[in-house]
Amino acid sequence: MDNNALDFVLSNYDSLFLETPIVYAGINYYQEYDLSELEFVSGVVEIHDIKETLELALNLHPATENVYVIVDNQTKTGELFKQEVENDVVPNFENTNFIFLSDSLDQIKQELDAPLQNSIVLLLAFSKDIYGNFYDYTQVEQYMGQFDKLPIYTTSSVYMGNNVVGGKITSAYDQGRKAGEIAINLLSGVDITELPRTYFPDNKYVFNFPALERFGISINRLPADSIIQNKPPSFYENYPVIFWIIMILVPFSIVFIYVLREENLKLHSLLSELNDAKEEAQSYNEELTAANEQLTSYNEELIAQNEEIESNYQEIEQLNNKIIHLLEIISEVENEEVKEEDFFQKFLNTLIIEIPEADYGSVSIIEGDSWRFLVTLGHDINGLKSLNLKKSYAFIAEKSMVLDNVISLDEEKMPKDVANLMYKFTKPIKSSLLKTIKIDENRYLDISLDIKKDSDENFSEESVRFFDSLLNVAKMFFVNRLRTQEVKNAYATFASKLSILAESHDENSKKHIYRVSELSAFFAEKLGFPKEHVEKIRDFSPLHDVGKLFIPAEILNKPGKLNEQEWEEVRKHPLYADNLLDDPYFETARKIALYHHEHYDGSGYPFRLRGELIPIEAQIVGLVDVYDALRSKRSYKAAFSHREAIDILLNGDHRTKPDHFNPRLLEILKKYEKEIEEMYKKYEE
Repeated sequence: MDNNALDFVLSNYDSLFLETPIVYAGINYYQEYDLSELEFVSGVVEIHDIKETLELALNLHPATENVYVIVDNQTKTGELFKQEVENDVVPNFENTNFIFLSDSLDQIKQELDAPLQNSIVLLLAFSKDIYGNFYDYTQVEQYMGQFDKLPIYTTSSVYMGNNVVGGKITSAYDQGRKAGEIAINLLSGVDITELPRTYFPDNKYVFNFPALERFGISINRLPADSIIQNKPPSFYENYPVIFWIIMILVPFSIVFIYVLREENLKLHSLLSELNDAKEEAQSYNEELTAANEQLTSYNEELIAQNEEIESNYQEIEQLNNKIIHLLEIISEVENEEVKEEDFFQKFLNTLIIEIPEADYGSVSIIEGDSWRFLVTLGHDINGLKSLNLKKSYAFIAEKSMVLDNVISLDEEKMPKDVANLMYKFTKPIKSSLLKTIKIDENRYLDISLDIKKDSDENFSEESVRFFDSLLNVAKMFFVNRLRTQEVKNAYATFASKLSILAESHDENSKKHIYRVSELSAFFAEKLGFPKEHVEKIRDFSPLHDVGKLFIPAEILNKPGKLNEQEWEEVRKHPLYADNLLDDPYFETARKIALYHHEHYDGSGYPFRLRGELIPIEAQIVGLVDVYDALRSKRSYKAAFSHREAIDILLNGDHRTKPDHFNPRLLEILKKYEKEIEEMYKKYEE
């Protein structure tokens, strides 16, 4: 596989592989080899359509002035790619500025974080940097995922991540499949001389749908027969129940309307005949008066039947709309990604739409002794949320009921100043339809629909029944959300106990756990992480050394210096943690535990990752863990002061170097060292 491998085989064929058939794949610039003269080879060459891909990219982005070409200059494949671009591609695009990024991932990041205007990226191959570091294609694909400001095009399937727009792609999978077929033929007894020396790939245009959408590229502008990856599921795949309801109702509605139309046509025809008969019989008025009255009565009966049919059709339409709205709400009851306020806002909107008498509404929650508003429609939600309300202020309606001016009932239970603010933040109300749902012993869900003060409307019995039946959906959502939170709390409790157990060899373990947790969250906040991400780091950073549960206690508690074999065993604890934390819930904890001993300069363990290839969560905990270790007394050293620990981290000593840490984290350490010292003291006390 690849040019270097074929070079090795050809140069050592007589001594190592004589009379052995050779199958090759992934060979770039096959013209360098006289394959037609080699009777012992057969395989697939790899042709990258660089020019075609670039022409397509410039056609899709006509304002392009600069092309960043990512290709290493340290491997044979990279050198050949670069020569082709310089010799065969660049001369065909005189008005385009080509910028080669060949040195390192840091160079790529520096250029693409602040790119020139009207630029695109052409990603060809990057396997080795100028410092001798090798990169797997999956590492490069993931690394390029951070640059979403520029459209990225490529010619190789191995780089086709979601962040890449696409290109005319040579497929590594197709080449491997074809090479496998050739190998099967040879193993089945076919003589290699009977096979073609060279098979050519069928490159196809392949694109990523998310990237097309991000850069506003219409599929209609792409070449015919283009393959579109990661296209979102259809309406049917997302909402199969709604789809089949529509498929059933639409034909029924068409048939119903057709029958209704035929009846109307018959009715109009009959009326026309009656009018003609009436005109013809005017001369016989006295004789036919009785018959005329009978026909008139029949006509009125038909009209009444027609009006009844129309009314039934409208009722069916209204019922159909209610079913669709209910299905939309029910489909989100178990969706954990839906925020509580968003669900109840949609729920309240549906109630207002389907209960025609209602003008305003609100959803509030009673928890323990407090009462707070969650969402409203019409009323001032920000004002109501600002009130300090108690459970004793609220009117509890155990059954669905209609009350006039319910706020006046609340007013009797609350202080006058709170009541005045309640009037200020709510619209004037004529009457309210409300019910208080008991969730558990400490929680109640209060839902109210209001008719405005000057309205002539009144809640019908049908509206009350519909309101009462739909509240079960709200209760289902709230109960499901509480159960989900209980499960998350159980996970968090388990993680906390597990972290204490992992540090049980250290008499200062609980203090160490809390210090690492709070300091890690502090660094995450200063990096601008979202609140949910900060909380995950706060919860899971104490599990960084959970792998030490599998290290023998006599090693962890050894008072003297560890020998090399003992140190080797200690260095395995991140790998032990990787096996322990394989649940999706613990993904953040797994990253921290597996990578927190990696160093930014690549000198850490267990994988010697460098730079941004180390998850940022692990980088944070790694720095905090070293700081806390410096501040803590050990059997082999005394505790350092805060000032001494900061000086070692920023300037280094015989074991610790500043190059071990992300420069951004060191800047935070230097800028907020006073706050960090105070936090340490707080948990030390």
